Amino acid sequence: MIARAFWTTCVVAGLCAAGAGADAARVARVHVARPPALKVGTSCEAAGSGSVVAGRNKESCLADETTALDTLKQNWSKYQASDKTECVDLENRGGPASYVELLSCLEVRRDARTIKNADPLESDLDSTSKRRSRRK
Repeated sequence: MIARAFWTTCVVAGLCAAGAGADAARVARVHVARPPALKVGTSCEAAGSGSVVAGRNKESCLADETTALDTLKQNWSKYQASDKTECVDLENRGGPASYVELLSCLEVRRDARTIKNADPLESDLDSTSKRRSRRK
């Protein structure tokens, strides 16, 4: 727990390079280089025991977690550092750990940014504002 909190402080505050500690820098590099190691067993046990869908058990949950981890490993370098920091931090603070939730967080943040950057209504509003300001 202390390493997680220190890692977040180290990365967010940029203290790793400032000599905040070799262990913190190592932990930060691990998280930057690849997805964090999460213990998903608890999450899948809870999902399996409380399942209301036929065939949804601990084994199917673990299969989903493995698929999500494989996707994270494949695409980890493509996610923005700020998204990784935020999503890993949320995963560490929230309930039982889940690669599916971590992947969803990263994809939602990426997709929201893409939509915001490509929103035709937003650019139309910008051009309308520019036209109005020219009239004055």
